[in-house]
Amino acid sequence: MEEHFIRTYIEKILEEIEGAEKAYNKILEPIQDIQDIDDTFRNIHYFVLHVSNIFKFIQPNSKELEFSKFRMKSLRIKYPHLPKIDHKSILIRNDFEHYDERIDSWIINSEAHNLADKNIGNVKSIDGLSSTDYFRTYDPDTKILTFNHTEYSLKKLHLYTQQTKKAIITK
Repeated sequence: MEEHFIRTYIEKILEEIEGAEKAYNKILEPIQDIQDIDDTFRNIHYFVLHVSNIFKFIQPNSKELEFSKFRMKSLRIKYPHLPKIDHKSILIRNDFEHYDERIDSWIINSEAHNLADKNIGNVKSIDGLSSTDYFRTYDPDTKILTFNHTEYSLKKLHLYTQQTKKAIITK
């Protein structure tokens, strides 16, 4: 692939890293009130979108077009230390993207229909709820986001962005 095109991809990846860093830093800010809770979950969403865009640039899934695979190979030749992350770590993007389907699933499958959403703290902090009734919970101590009873490490995703940045900048 021509150097010009690789530079274009790298510029876009660095833009996504910058967006992810800004959102992550906002997530780390202390939560004081209900508005801060809304802002935290909004920034988690932004963070996940930025990280998933980085992931798609350098680790397209097997169902992607052949050109996506060519792009990945070209980037990895030029930047051989680009990190890899388990695809399951980034599936959180799908939960945000298909939010309506997650609500549908809760309506269909929940027995008690108690919805605990946008919680800050330990996912088990509310007694008596089924795991399917916890929708979005963020634990600032562990940096774990639980979405629809699946745990995702925001810390791990942040590390992935920093490793990507290092691989590009130290080239």
